[in-house]
Amino acid sequence: MKGQNLVLGQLASGAPLEEVLLLLIQNMEKIRPGSICSVMLLDREKKHLFYCVAPGLPEFYRQRTDGIEIGFGAASFGTAAFLRKRVTVDNVMEHPYWTEYKELAAEARLKACWSEPLVSSSGEVLGVISMYYSEVHRPEKEDLDFMKTNAQLAAIAVEHKLAEETLKESEHKFRTVFNNINDQLYIREPEGKNYMDVNQAVVKRLGYEKEEILKMEAEEIIPAEYWDSVRENLKKIRSEGSRVYNSGAVCKDGTVVPLEVSARIIDYDGKKTILSVARDITERKKAEAAQKLNESRLEALVKLNQMTGASLKEITDFAREEAVRLTGSKLGYLAFMDAYETSLIMHSWSKSAMEECAIEDKRFIYPVKTTGIWGEAIRQRKPIITNDYTAPSSLKKGYPKDHVHLTRHMNVPVFDGDRIVAVAGVGNKDESYDESDLRQLTLLMQGMWQLIQRKQLEDALKSYSEDLSKANDELRSLNRIKAEFMAESLPQIKVDYSDLMDFETMETIEDQQQKAIDAVINSSERLKQMVDSLLYLSLEQAGKIEYSFAEVEIKKILSDVYLNLVLLIDEKELKVEKELPANLPPIRGDKQKLTDLFTTLMGNAIKFTPHGGTLEVTAIEEEENIHITVKDSGTGIHKRLIPHLFHRIYQVDDSMTRRYQGLESGFYICKNIVNAHEGEIWVESEEGSGTTVHVRLPKKNFETGNVN
Repeated sequence: MKGQNLVLGQLASGAPLEEVLLLLIQNMEKIRPGSICSVMLLDREKKHLFYCVAPGLPEFYRQRTDGIEIGFGAASFGTAAFLRKRVTVDNVMEHPYWTEYKELAAEARLKACWSEPLVSSSGEVLGVISMYYSEVHRPEKEDLDFMKTNAQLAAIAVEHKLAEETLKESEHKFRTVFNNINDQLYIREPEGKNYMDVNQAVVKRLGYEKEEILKMEAEEIIPAEYWDSVRENLKKIRSEGSRVYNSGAVCKDGTVVPLEVSARIIDYDGKKTILSVARDITERKKAEAAQKLNESRLEALVKLNQMTGASLKEITDFAREEAVRLTGSKLGYLAFMDAYETSLIMHSWSKSAMEECAIEDKRFIYPVKTTGIWGEAIRQRKPIITNDYTAPSSLKKGYPKDHVHLTRHMNVPVFDGDRIVAVAGVGNKDESYDESDLRQLTLLMQGMWQLIQRKQLEDALKSYSEDLSKANDELRSLNRIKAEFMAESLPQIKVDYSDLMDFETMETIEDQQQKAIDAVINSSERLKQMVDSLLYLSLEQAGKIEYSFAEVEIKKILSDVYLNLVLLIDEKELKVEKELPANLPPIRGDKQKLTDLFTTLMGNAIKFTPHGGTLEVTAIEEEENIHITVKDSGTGIHKRLIPHLFHRIYQVDDSMTRRYQGLESGFYICKNIVNAHEGEIWVESEEGSGTTVHVRLPKKNFETGNVN
């Protein structure tokens, strides 16, 4: 008790912390002969222990353990700080906590180590006090109580000194912060009309000189709409001592800065004053607005995704108007590309644009080559943001009288694979367009296009179903006519029926029957293709198209596909020429997907090759690839159609009435399969000269899985 009173006396006298703790340690070692005591304190990050006092420990030992990172198993002291509880090790040579430090302890002749954490009044670990012995030593209850008492005393000393330092730092920081903080600081007397002092942040943000502000009344700086609120809050500050509220400040240029004010009563130069710490919350207001906007954007995407039963006009109108609203724009438009990406066909303008634009004869078709700056998104095949539309540009073509005046503009191309199918644009946002606006417009338009694709596929599916139904009805009708004709001509005795029926009549009926059967088969095939395409589109959009890659023999796949189609080949009596070398190397691929790929390509070749024509299938090894070709002697494909074969939907003509009525191409699925295998696919064809489809698949290094 005497020793503890001495420690407390030193602490009360303001002695340095090291002196106070040294006196404590010396007292402990005196009362417990044979012990070597130390105090280690945690750093600010609460991760490492550093020695404060340890007079009895060897210098080399202190150097090796100073700054130890706390953790489970980091000797007795590191573990005690980590676990926040006492750790006693009576034999460090055998305890797992000392595995890393066993040799060091042996060199220092230390055999036992007990450690007690220093815990503040708030429950925070400040450090560790430790007792060492040169012999194996198990603590008794009195030892543990003794160590705990001194740990509490050490914690009081450390916490007291930390509080003193914190107070000094607080006073120093106040002066430093007042002069350098970015927040605006205002000091005024509770009943005063003027400010006593402001910091440099106020001067810089509001644009006044400091002397100007100190001569102004407070309400000259506070916007009129906040006067009543500020007066009410000043009353509560005087009665309650502090208050947090929202206000504002008028800049010299007349703009208003929104502020969050934290005000309290303080002593300033011996006077009772109100210190107001005002934080500019302009960015917070923007962030809150951005969060609300993002929520609205998410809702718009969800709503768009749910418009599966809507009409084409409803879908495009919704997407366009939401694009304007969710980018904070004043106007917007939506245009679609023609089949050959040569012209933009204006689909619609936003309601706001229509209200502002006074042009009577609006253009609907814009050639890409001659279109102005707004056509750059097509020519560069990427989104274009123009935040200063008034800036000079050689790309500008000007706009006619009564056109909407543009200040800012952003447009994005809408892609279907690698093809641009539409362009959406917005303009005249109050602030600059940014990546967030770009992302929203892109997502919205891609969602719109996916809905359009699905709708057109479903419409085509419905149309093909109706065609099939009509063909079946016609076939049944012809069968009924034939049956009724024969029944009416049938005598009651056995005769040669062919003599009874007019030959030309029978031939006409059978010819019509064959045409009806062909129509049923054709419609069935088209219906199956549409169902397959619609299913593939659904899986693709859901991200459920999966590949299982392994070593495969391309020759075997081609041979299997040929065998699966041999009946169709024999039926048309096609001449087949195959060139499939036996030494073709294996590739890394998905066997089923590659089988689907070549089944589609060979099936198309057979379908469009006339009776008795030629089908050629070849595969050759190139330096880095295997090159497969499927060639037929059919009617060929019009050269204008070839670039669109691999699109999800390609147009059969350019008329507005057929703008969205496309035919689902199996080539689109083929291209996806080839792309997944990092290969290439292309078509060569001329009308009347047959068609050749090329597929190039890379050879793989099976040890690394990389392309050779």
